[in-house]
Amino acid sequence: MALILEESLVLEEIEVPGYERVVRVKNEQAGLNAIVCIHTTGMGPALGGIRIFPYATFDSALNDVMRLSRGMTYKSALSECGWGGGKSVIIADPKKEKTEELLFAFGQAVDQLKGDYICAEDVGCSPQDVMVISRATPYVVGLPHDKSSGNPSPYTAWGTYRGIQSVLKKTTGSDSVEGKVIAIQGMGSVGASLAEFLFWNGAKIIMSDIDSERCQRWARQFDAQVVSPDEILKVTCDVLAPCAMGGVINAQTIPHLRCSAIAGCANNQLLKDQDADELMARGILYAPDFVINAGGLINVTQELEGSGYNPAVARNKIHKLYDQLMVIYDIAEQNRCSTHKAAMALGDYRLKYRIGKRQNPPVFHHATNKK
Repeated sequence: MALILEESLVLEEIEVPGYERVVRVKNEQAGLNAIVCIHTTGMGPALGGIRIFPYATFDSALNDVMRLSRGMTYKSALSECGWGGGKSVIIADPKKEKTEELLFAFGQAVDQLKGDYICAEDVGCSPQDVMVISRATPYVVGLPHDKSSGNPSPYTAWGTYRGIQSVLKKTTGSDSVEGKVIAIQGMGSVGASLAEFLFWNGAKIIMSDIDSERCQRWARQFDAQVVSPDEILKVTCDVLAPCAMGGVINAQTIPHLRCSAIAGCANNQLLKDQDADELMARGILYAPDFVINAGGLINVTQELEGSGYNPAVARNKIHKLYDQLMVIYDIAEQNRCSTHKAAMALGDYRLKYRIGKRQNPPVFHHATNKK
């Protein structure tokens, strides 16, 4: 890896109403063009993943990272993890433009934020990538380390599986997935883990992915039906599980939905908040994404406890997402509002009264052990 001079790094503050801090990050030497977005640190340091994606414009990247970081605020509040909301995006094609130099330079930028933002893997950014970033900053989670949590994908998938069980319980009276048709949009690491849980518990799986070869491999392993990316939102199923990019539930797609419920791991599944009202009007139960996909956040949270990572503690807390979702469904029913609105209201209440605010500073064991 070429020497990346920190003097080449440029951090530019962008004023955005309602957000604590938005920073554009550039390093021409490393080819880095990124944004770090901190929605709030009211409940604790902001924690969220790094999305590496070839956004068409800077504004589209900014819009995405703002939505994602705000979602992290509510994800943490509703799972009582004691974090603020943060997210980052690197504007690059992860298959062609992701280099060690680029990742290291991004780590230097994170380090300059002095712990206000803690980063992790996300779409386009692997656990191996965050290892490179950790050479430049201790403010990283999800590392392959003896007191670390590693890849959070199976934990996110387990929380999503529990969310699917919750919508089935609400819509059918039973939380068994056996014989139920589940349509998975996106067969990345989380989607694949989710398919495995569903397969072993007897579900019938329909799947789709933009990478057709990858999708066919998983389909053979899990006896699944494959449909095109254009078809997956239109198939008849018990539960639709969006597990790819956000904004797929919108005014154009909702009329074509043929499902009883939506429960997936993708962030920001609704293009607009009012899309949840339309789902409710059509009798489609929606598991709010920032609740159902909190498994990865809960998992890495355990890594930063003083005693270090304990997978059983993470598993048990994620298991309870089912109960949290059932409470949200009840609140929505009692108040005759969408489940999205009910979850937001519960999150706002916890944020207002600082319920679940972090009491102890995070411990970065991988950095401590280097000393």
